[in-house]
Amino acid sequence: MMYQRVPSDVTETSLRGKIMSAIAMASMSILFFLETKAYFSTTLGTDLSLNTNDDEPRIQLNFDITMMDLPCDHATVDVYSTVGFEKNVTKNIRKYPVDEDGVRQRFEARNWHQDDVELWDPAVPETLEDLHKDGEDAISLNEKSFAYALKQFPFMFVKFYTNDCTNCEDLAPTWEALGEVVTDTSMHIVDEHMDEKDIDGHEYSDDEYEAAVNHMAPVLITKLNCSLHPSICNEQKIRAYPTMRIFVDAEAKGDYNGHRTVMELVHWLKMIEAGHREPGELKMQKVLECKELILHFVSSEPNSVLS
Repeated sequence: MMYQRVPSDVTETSLRGKIMSAIAMASMSILFFLETKAYFSTTLGTDLSLNTNDDEPRIQLNFDITMMDLPCDHATVDVYSTVGFEKNVTKNIRKYPVDEDGVRQRFEARNWHQDDVELWDPAVPETLEDLHKDGEDAISLNEKSFAYALKQFPFMFVKFYTNDCTNCEDLAPTWEALGEVVTDTSMHIVDEHMDEKDIDGHEYSDDEYEAAVNHMAPVLITKLNCSLHPSICNEQKIRAYPTMRIFVDAEAKGDYNGHRTVMELVHWLKMIEAGHREPGELKMQKVLECKELILHFVSSEPNSVLS
């Protein structure tokens, strides 16, 4: 029986064929490993559904969240409904500090069972536009003016905020009212000094008078938009908005976490000033003494925070 001879290029191996065969075997091995791993692996998923029927009993929602870089004082929980209802439930939340490794400490955070703070001053009825009609007393800062103000003013109170922060927007009239109170007090101090020295106000220009008011100001009230100037906020390690920070001699000395009312802010600034100025150099007390300058911001209602 006669058979046709097989060509030599079919029976003989080549270097190119060996390489292609090795690549094919490696690809098949990798695919086999990945498919086998995917087959034996499991994926966990969570889906939460709430019953909208108000006639049935409600459920308790439990959650456990760890935030490594957020202080307990700044961790708040707000509940929003589809119809616009908003409620702060922070006082019902248990908070535990964690160390640098994320391990929970034994004691709870100090603001457990703490009443919610006033997020703005209800005794300031004016809008921000109304308060700006006679000028902006809470000075807006940028990169250059922030560095300049730190060097020029020994006491500077800065509100760090963002454009998309509702609490920042609610606080804006209160913060501007605080700046106006401090500015009016500074003008009162300058006028008293001119009367004591029998100085005629017409001898000085408006710029010189403004410079004197800034010099006599107990504290410079400013604000900085972190949406426009994120580099400064990152440098200052701002983790929550709004953050109200006091700078003394260009150094951060603390953040304000109390009631966000004009009088509470003034009292806190007076306490900070007492720890960094000599008794004869205290100026914040003058703000409290000039009560007629802040009567406009004090509500007449008996339940007012400022009454």
